[in-house]
Amino acid sequence: MIQTLKKLWKTPVASRADTGGHDITLAVTALMVEVMMMDGRLDDAEHTEIVAALQQRFELSEAEAHKLIDRAASAADKAHDLYQFTSRIIKEYPFEERTSIIRELWRVAMADGHVDAYEEQLIRKIAGLIGVEHRHFIDAKIEARSLPDLGES
Repeated sequence: MIQTLKKLWKTPVASRADTGGHDITLAVTALMVEVMMMDGRLDDAEHTEIVAALQQRFELSEAEAHKLIDRAASAADKAHDLYQFTSRIIKEYPFEERTSIIRELWRVAMADGHVDAYEEQLIRKIAGLIGVEHRHFIDAKIEARSLPDLGES
């Protein structure tokens, strides 16, 4: 048993994700997908926003981003709650980066030109789960409105 614990402590966090949890890319993407699907519509503008955000955040190609979205949609569909995704984000990212994720979630919700009340409620819930306080939640919303489209060069 002690040997097993020693191996676990020596194993990098990234490889531990392969044995049960989700990696950080899947966790962030799953939250984006949840926001996209929250209003009951699979909007092209929101999907495009997710692809652009993933390309920027994780330096993925467009094809890699689409594959990740498919994997994340499947994982989100099977999930019983958001904890498996939000707990990974808390472990992997400092506060500033978690706030940045909330800003990206706002961008996804705003991409179709309308933020549904359910989308806002979900983003608020995610913010609480990843330790982003209300004032930073609001700041992220304001910043998301003022940023140029990610798809623009």
